Amino acid sequence: MLTYISVKNFAIIENIEVEFMPGMTSLTGETGAGKSLLIDAIGLLLGDRATSNIVRTGSKKAEVEGIFKYKTPKITSLLEKLGIEVIDNELIIKRQITHNNNNIIRINNNIVSLKDLKEITSKLADIHTQLDTHRLINPLTYLDIIDGFKSTKTEELISEYKICLKDYKLHLKELKHLQNSNDNLLERLDLMRFQVQELESYNLDIKEEQELIQEVEKMENFDKIYQSLNQTKEMIESINAIDTIYDAAKNLEEISTLNEKYQNILSRFNSSYFELDDAFQELKDEIASLDFNPSLLFQHQERLNTLDSLKRKYHKDISQLINYLDQIKKDINDIDNFDEVIINKTEVVKKAYFDTLDSALLLTQLRKDTCLYIEKELLSILSDLELDKTDFKVEFLNELDDNYQNSSIFLENGIDEVEFLLTTNVGEPLKSLSKSASGGEMSRIMLGFKNLLTKSLGLSLIIFDEIDSGVSGYVAFQVAKKMVEISKSTQVICITHIPQVASISDNHLKISKSVIDNRTKANIKVLKGSDRIKEIAEMISGDKITDASIESAKELLKK
Repeated sequence: MLTYISVKNFAIIENIEVEFMPGMTSLTGETGAGKSLLIDAIGLLLGDRATSNIVRTGSKKAEVEGIFKYKTPKITSLLEKLGIEVIDNELIIKRQITHNNNNIIRINNNIVSLKDLKEITSKLADIHTQLDTHRLINPLTYLDIIDGFKSTKTEELISEYKICLKDYKLHLKELKHLQNSNDNLLERLDLMRFQVQELESYNLDIKEEQELIQEVEKMENFDKIYQSLNQTKEMIESINAIDTIYDAAKNLEEISTLNEKYQNILSRFNSSYFELDDAFQELKDEIASLDFNPSLLFQHQERLNTLDSLKRKYHKDISQLINYLDQIKKDINDIDNFDEVIINKTEVVKKAYFDTLDSALLLTQLRKDTCLYIEKELLSILSDLELDKTDFKVEFLNELDDNYQNSSIFLENGIDEVEFLLTTNVGEPLKSLSKSASGGEMSRIMLGFKNLLTKSLGLSLIIFDEIDSGVSGYVAFQVAKKMVEISKSTQVICITHIPQVASISDNHLKISKSVIDNRTKANIKVLKGSDRIKEIAEMISGDKITDASIESAKELLKK
């Protein structure tokens, strides 16, 4: 659950601090007062992307800090992987947003990435927005809703499916390339055979060119190299440098046992002696091996010229020429053994196709099992929400195909397309939810989904932004009771304009705005006693509070 939040310089919010209680908390206030801004601030703590335009005008940065308590051990496991220490299952999440997008995210004072934050908070909380309810109108979002119920297992199966699909598409592409390119390869066969003969005659080696360049440079600079090496040798020999270092080391041996510092100096002298002696021997060997061979220089230059001509002819460097040779040899082999190659590649494609299909069907079965749970539990919840005559089904629209070259059945996340079917009247056939449900029904159905999702994921917090839109009267009260029921196990925060919802909540916060020094500022207040009665009365009757609305507010609070 969210226990505390601090929001600074966030749009019209200058500085707000709120302590949240367990149970259900209602957020009320006039439109535009900043209720959704507070939810947006919580959304940032849960991993929403930040934009610089949310920084309050005149401020350098916006800051949001929240303290959460969680109950699922999965979060602890994720935090341990990131090396983040946790005490008493408490998360302190901080976000800083600046105009230049120099944004910082911290969890328990450890800087983390947005990806890591979202992975952790996906198991902590869920925010329902009005856009979520609108998702029920779009069948393309239905799989996302279903997959959310068993997200860990689903993600695992999707990952395995994608590996199979990538492998299948690669082999299918190679098969189609063989089928389509054989005629063209036949036309090029004589040319390819000539090119193989030519390229093989040069015995190309990927290291040869660089080695030749180095040898030619060495020979072309023979005099300079010999003079430099020989002068270096003579300089060392003229001052007897190596023997002098050796004698100096021997001299230090007499006092090395008296002090650790002298021992260290002796050790460094010994190391210098052996290193210099070794380098000097290598220097003399190099001088002895130096040999200027005009004939060999000419051979190397001729070979480099030949390689340059070959590169110009094929428009490829040596590495590319070697790869090209391998490819055309393979192409020739494919032509010579075309029928066998096609048969073998076809078998590979078939196996990859059915491996991918099997992987997709495992995902389909998991989704179907999830849908059986959703159908059963959702109808029970909808009955509580005055939709007791409702029937709801999830229809899978899969069309399987044994054609191993038909890749179109494989979608990004499996082979499934689904439709939500609904009827709210006895005797009426099931119809597409997106076309048959009213706005109020959509809100209640989404509340049902969120209820189930919260249980399935073991979330510690769920936030509703006007999920009660489109309902009123007795139905609104039933919606409110369902949110209270959820709040028994999961903290609920809801934005509402409905008095039945506000009155039944355990806690009540009002957000308002004021203008001070020509600047708009959002304010928040905990409502209790007469303040709460007044707010609910205002929600009932509008700006003008009447005695009747006061009495109605009191009656609602008694319930």
